[in-house]
Amino acid sequence: MSVKASPNMQVSTAEDSVRVLVVDDESYITDLVATALRYEGFDVAAAANGREALGLVESFRPELIVLDVMLPDLDGFEVQRRLVDRGRRVPVLFLTARDATEDKVRGLTIGGDDYVTKPFSLEELIARIRAGCGSRTSRWTRTRTRCGEASRRWTSPPRSSTSCGSSWPTPDA
Repeated sequence: MSVKASPNMQVSTAEDSVRVLVVDDESYITDLVATALRYEGFDVAAAANGREALGLVESFRPELIVLDVMLPDLDGFEVQRRLVDRGRRVPVLFLTARDATEDKVRGLTIGGDDYVTKPFSLEELIARIRAGCGSRTSRWTRTRTRCGEASRRWTSPPRSSTSCGSSWPTPDA
């Protein structure tokens, strides 16, 4: 189910899914990434600017943020800086057209976990998001078979799980 919170912000609900916040001022990119992540089993919220993103970090409590750098109000670097200043340690994957080495270094230096430049491969982006969730998320939520049959909960990522969303369940010991 998708709930329209404002013209620029959408929130979908799924009780057992990993929560991902997608922040980009280009609605076609936000829609593409959010739709692909929902298809992969993620719970997704979307924001079109930095202020909305900061608000959603408090209310939606994402486990990972996909963050554009060039936003109309606060740039993605400033959003990340404010998150760190507020003690909000959420994994951040920068998704941006800014491809200069100094931008990449800055994004990673200020606390970003990954940096992907536009144009991008949607398949690669999803793989990076899964990797980011598996390595940084303290609460792991759901693993399912390719048929979507099994779901289990763990308090931390299992060793044999590949991460966020779709992977084979860990056999009981």
